[in-house]
Amino acid sequence: MPPTYSPAERDRRWRLARELMDAEDVDALVVYGERESGGPAPFALDAYFTNDRPGTIVVFPRTAGPVVLVPSAAHVGDHMEARRRGEATWVEPRDMRVGRHAPGVAEVLREHGLHRAAVGVLGLEPYPLFHLNPIMPHLLWTSLVEMLPQVTFKPVWHGFMLRALRQSPEELAVLRYAAEAGEAMARAMAQAARPGVSEADVYAAAVAEALRRGVSAPGLSLSSGPGFVSSGPPAWSYRPQPPRVLAEGDVVLAETVCMYGMREAHQRVTLAVGEAHPDVDRAARAARAAYEAGLSALRPGATFGEVVTAMRRPLEEAGAWSLGPPVHGLNPYGAVAGSGTGLRTLPEAGPYGLAAPPTIGSDLPLAAGMVFALKPDCVVEGRPAGVGGTVIVGETAPVELNTVTTRMLRV
Repeated sequence: MPPTYSPAERDRRWRLARELMDAEDVDALVVYGERESGGPAPFALDAYFTNDRPGTIVVFPRTAGPVVLVPSAAHVGDHMEARRRGEATWVEPRDMRVGRHAPGVAEVLREHGLHRAAVGVLGLEPYPLFHLNPIMPHLLWTSLVEMLPQVTFKPVWHGFMLRALRQSPEELAVLRYAAEAGEAMARAMAQAARPGVSEADVYAAAVAEALRRGVSAPGLSLSSGPGFVSSGPPAWSYRPQPPRVLAEGDVVLAETVCMYGMREAHQRVTLAVGEAHPDVDRAARAARAAYEAGLSALRPGATFGEVVTAMRRPLEEAGAWSLGPPVHGLNPYGAVAGSGTGLRTLPEAGPYGLAAPPTIGSDLPLAAGMVFALKPDCVVEGRPAGVGGTVIVGETAPVELNTVTTRMLRV
C-alpha cells in the first residue's frame, strides 16, 4: 500500500513552524502557495502545513492552528469530500475560507490581534531552481503592506529551509514511493523507445506508468537525437510541431520528476537506441564517475559545495561539460549547483547573452535525512548522456533510492 501521513507528521510540522517563529521572533507566519487553481507546483509550502490541495495562502498564528485562504469554493469542496471519505485532513473546516487575497490575510491577522505584530513570510525570497525572483505577487504584497502599516513583515525562508531539509521517517517513506515510480517510468520509457516511434510515445509511456501508481509527473524533460544541446521539456510541448521520431543510433536524454504527497524524487534517464556512438559511451562513463564521486562526498559534516566540486572533477577530466546542474537539494529546493558554462564553447553561442548561474548554497552543511538529486549529465563531442537519481544523506553512508537510472540503458 502507498504510505500516508499520520497525525504525528502534522504535529511535527506544526511544531517546526512554531520553532521557526520563536527563532525568528515573529508571532505568525504567512505562507504563499503558488498557482491560483491548485495542482502540483514547484513552490507549495502551503501544502507542507496543510497536507491539502496547493495554491493557497496559509496564515499560521503562533497561538493557534493554521488558517487556509483558498481561491475558490472548489478547494472547499475537495476538503469537504475528503472528510466525507475519512481521508487524512489536517485543517478543521472552521479554519478554511475563500479569501486568497490581501484583505483575507489582513482579516485573519486582525482576528488574532496581530495587526501590530512581527510576521514571518514565506514567498518573499528567491526559491531556486524554479524561482530566481521572489514568488509573492507584487499587487498582493503591496496591498497587504498598505492594509497593515503597523505590522513588521520579515522574510524567513532560510530558517525554514534549514529546518525542513531533514526529512522525517514518514516523509522518507513517501519519498521512497515516489522514487520507485521513477524507476518504473524509466523502465516504461526503455520498453517504448524503438526506431520509428516518436518522442511522444516514450513520454506517454513514462507518464502513464506514474499515473497508474497514483503518482503525478509534473516535470518531464526529454530530448533525443544523435547529438543535441537541448535540456528541458520537448519542443512539441510548447511549440506547434510534430514530435521527433527516433532512429537507430539516437540517444534519449530525460529527467523524470515524480511527486507523491508533495515529496519529489528526480531521476536522470539515458536510453541508447541501438548501437551507441563511442562518444555517447564516453559521456555515460564520465556521468557515472561524477555520480559515484557525488556519493562519496555526500556525508554528514561535508558541505554542499564540496559535493559539487567532487562531481565536476570527472567531467573536467573527460574534457566534457554538462547541460544542467549535476546536483541540487530536494524537498524543499534551495542548494543548487551552477550549470550551463559549456554552452559558451559552442560556435553558435556568440549572439546569445549567456550568463551561467553560480552555485547557490555552497556553505550548506549536510546532515542525515537531507535529500538531493544527484543527476550529472555529460556532453562529449556534442553527444550527451546522463545518469542519476534521488539520494538520502545517511548517518554513515548515502542511501540511493534509484538504481535503474544510475547507468545508461540500452534499448
